[in-house]
Amino acid sequence: MNRIICDIHNAEQNSRKTIEFLTQNSSYYWIADYPVAVVHEKNRIENATTLTELEEINYFDAEGFSKKSYTQQEIRLLKNTFPETLKTVYCICLTKQAKGEYFFREKFEHDRWKKIQDQTFNMEAFVESSKFKDSDNSEMIETCLRDIMRSAKEIPSLKAIGFVWIVTLPKDTKVIDILEHYFGNNHIFIEKGRKITYIAWDERLANINMRQFVNTP
Repeated sequence: MNRIICDIHNAEQNSRKTIEFLTQNSSYYWIADYPVAVVHEKNRIENATTLTELEEINYFDAEGFSKKSYTQQEIRLLKNTFPETLKTVYCICLTKQAKGEYFFREKFEHDRWKKIQDQTFNMEAFVESSKFKDSDNSEMIETCLRDIMRSAKEIPSLKAIGFVWIVTLPKDTKVIDILEHYFGNNHIFIEKGRKITYIAWDERLANINMRQFVNTP
């Protein structure tokens, strides 16, 4: 995990295009906007026009369920044309170059989402990035982080790997108590003019305890 954090720190410090920098300067493989879940069941699509268009490209089988595997071209089509049909993360860190299809599987028959399967155990960590304004308070920041982690913990392949949170804030915004609460000492920062960017991480998302809050809900 130390190498991953070092790479991300260098990218954040030296470029405005973090993922492009990582792609060119890291021994890991990085994929932006990585798909982690696709809509599983036909009746989960609320927009009638979207449903019709999905049926025209045979998104659902005869029983009304989505496929279990997608080519990279098919995922691009969904991202560009039907973004509501999938969930993505800011980027994923892989130990080797991704090839072939993406595989998804539901846990129960009528789940809303099919979730990404790390069939080759290639996923090393995933990254999410958040930005906040002067008017955003500590409670809002913590809620955002918890929403990210709660959603990711519902996906077994993400729960089992490293998690990195990049958060950019105005310098006067106090966030150390949140970082220490969820990540212990695993956080560093970079000052950028009036902004400060923190990089916080855990070697395994499942390790992060979400039972207590910093800000009482």
